[in-house]
Amino acid sequence: MAMYKKKPVVIEAVTFEEFVEYGKQNGGNIVNNMPWSFSYNEHPVTHENDECYLIPTLEGTMKFTQQDMLITRVNGEIYPCKIDIFKKIYQSFNPPRTPTKPGVSGTPLTK
Repeated sequence: MAMYKKKPVVIEAVTFEEFVEYGKQNGGNIVNNMPWSFSYNEHPVTHENDECYLIPTLEGTMKFTQQDMLITRVNGEIYPCKIDIFKKIYQSFNPPRTPTKPGVSGTPLTK
């Protein structure tokens, strides 16, 4: 039997609180200070209650709660993942910065 190792990939993930804030700032219909329906990474999400959103995934609709992280995978699909499992699988990643010319913010350094 062949053995396989998962390729290292960089994913984006947000907490429930960050997700709620995103909904408030990006067109979510606000009811009781909570966004009820909005689009996240081009996926329509809906509010089930103040502690749960319904997330469309390739496997069907899943619940996203305060005990989850919401992951955006490499092809743009989104999935909730329990925080304890997330911490076992993923670690923080800060992409390397492009060097800049001294004194000129945001200008790539070229030779």
